[in-house]
Amino acid sequence: MKSDKKFRSGFLLAALGMIYGDIATSPLYVLKYVVSESGGPEALSEALVLGSLSLILWSLLLLVTVKGVLLLLRADNRGEGGHFALYALVREHGHRLLLPAALGGAALLADSFLTPALTLTAAVEGGRSLLPASFSGLGTRAAVASVLILLSLLFLVQGFGNRRAGRVFGPVMLLWLLLIGAAGAVQLIGSAAVLRAFDPRLGLRFLFSADNPMRFAVLGPVFLSVTGTEILYANLDFAGRKAITRAWPFVLLCLCLSYLGQGAWLIGQLGAGAELADAADPFFRMLPSVLRLPAFLLALAAAWSASQTVINGSFTLVSEAIRLNLLPPLEIRYPSDSIRCEYIPAVNFLMWLCSCAAVLLFRSGQRMASAYGLTIAVAMLTASVLLSVYYRAVRPSRPLRLLVILFGVIEACFLFARLQNLLTGEVLTLLFTLLLLAAMLSWNRADGIERRFSTRLPLRDYLPQLRKLRDDTDYGRLADNLVYLDSGPETETVDQAILYFILDRGPKRAQAYWFVTVNTVSEPNLQNYRVETFGTDFVFRLQLDLGYRYSRPLTRYLRDAFQDMERQGIAPLSRRRHYLSEESAPGTFHYCILRRRADGSEEFSIRELWALRMHNLLQDLAGLREEWYTEEDTDVEVERIPLSLADEAPAVRIRRLIREGEPSASEEIRD
Repeated sequence: MKSDKKFRSGFLLAALGMIYGDIATSPLYVLKYVVSESGGPEALSEALVLGSLSLILWSLLLLVTVKGVLLLLRADNRGEGGHFALYALVREHGHRLLLPAALGGAALLADSFLTPALTLTAAVEGGRSLLPASFSGLGTRAAVASVLILLSLLFLVQGFGNRRAGRVFGPVMLLWLLLIGAAGAVQLIGSAAVLRAFDPRLGLRFLFSADNPMRFAVLGPVFLSVTGTEILYANLDFAGRKAITRAWPFVLLCLCLSYLGQGAWLIGQLGAGAELADAADPFFRMLPSVLRLPAFLLALAAAWSASQTVINGSFTLVSEAIRLNLLPPLEIRYPSDSIRCEYIPAVNFLMWLCSCAAVLLFRSGQRMASAYGLTIAVAMLTASVLLSVYYRAVRPSRPLRLLVILFGVIEACFLFARLQNLLTGEVLTLLFTLLLLAAMLSWNRADGIERRFSTRLPLRDYLPQLRKLRDDTDYGRLADNLVYLDSGPETETVDQAILYFILDRGPKRAQAYWFVTVNTVSEPNLQNYRVETFGTDFVFRLQLDLGYRYSRPLTRYLRDAFQDMERQGIAPLSRRRHYLSEESAPGTFHYCILRRRADGSEEFSIRELWALRMHNLLQDLAGLREEWYTEEDTDVEVERIPLSLADEAPAVRIRRLIREGEPSASEEIRD
């Protein structure tokens, strides 16, 4: 235990780059977009600066420090964090919790498709401070091209793994935080009046004052300051709660100094009567000219680190959704030895495509910001819903639950503020969120419909038929071990369709028959199995209890279970007589997966029919990913069947038409 704590403490520097990247790069654009959306530099006033600063600072203190660091990190699932980790903890306390869980997961995915584009665009646009004003048009075109190149490189390298990314980006993020903190602290010298922004009454009065041209909508760009809070929770297992909590005061100090420094510089611009056009980008403009180029390069590195963090989180989120039966199986690769280094090619390609499309569509960070933030507000609000259930049912605490509800009200206000931009860009991310939500709910609901139509048969009653088929040498042996993936939780029963394919449709002869059910449990890394042999050495009903974070192909766990049963003498595996190595190799394995489809004869409601059609579409798009189920040396077969195998007599039977003069069958028999 002591060595583990020492390891986590030593890993803190690397964790800075993989955890705090998103929230640490927000000073690049938050005040910049507050000024631009309030009417530009011409509408700048001291009341606008202090009021928006007060809202930003208290958003960081309440939503990140209190809710994120002090409350959300405590709701860990055996050291694991993340949106679906929280859902796995509370899902037994209400079947309706699937909706906020799926909605939050869809919102996080939709937002992650835009985050790399926005972060890199904000960093690249900072390079305009290095160009003369006469090159502003060229700077816009160059910024778009540069961001497209950086995005393409970013997503291209994902397939090579990022095991050492934390070691590289940790020092980068440390230098970045020191830079933004020091730059802000310099501006605070002689401008202590800006510290009044810590008074929460200033921000509340500003919301409803005449000095606020945006009114309640100002919460929209202000909310961008807390994006990245969900990443702290999602990467809980990467560094541990203590490391994240101990690093946050330093990060918070640097963020506050940066925002306050930008505010002091903006107010100083007003007092000095300077050219207000510089206020369009306060972060870079407040830096001395000699520091702008190093700051620009460091901003690019920090933005790359933040984007890498978001991409990693998306891969983890999708893999958890697959294992919780919310998305179809997709190919998942592990470029390095670390199980945390997941890579999903389909998700990587889709994120690259959406990010590049966003850059080409909006062409500027300010326009992109109008489509950013709504989905994060939805994700944080749904997380508050799940967290309130956690502090009610899992870890009862009435004060903490009331506090979480208060945060939910605040997040609802942010959500309402972002909805006011619905016609200017938020509609795109909202539609994408709803599409992902429909996919998750449809996939889960269709699975329930399939289970409803499946017929369970007592496996013990069919042991004589299976024994007879095993010993029947008239049929060639398909494999030593025939493995069927079942969906029922009952140990004594099996799906009728499986027996139909083995005995009637085949027949499929094997030395041993395995009927396997995978149960995804709430404990993230659990790996247990239960087996029923029915007193035989050739029929095995296996129940695998795997945590939602299981990361290896399914056959790896099955092989482990088979070998463990062999060591215990429960199931002696068939051995090959001819082999290359000195040690005998285990017998051959053949895996079968059932795919059910509605054939039109069943009666469904409109919602069920929509769910089944969406399920079939997703299944066709995902295809059969053998890597999800099997290793290279195993075979997998898909068997397609209708939803129900019930035998129904047709209403009309076809009859043979007898030509004139042709004797009927009965007449031929008499003759």
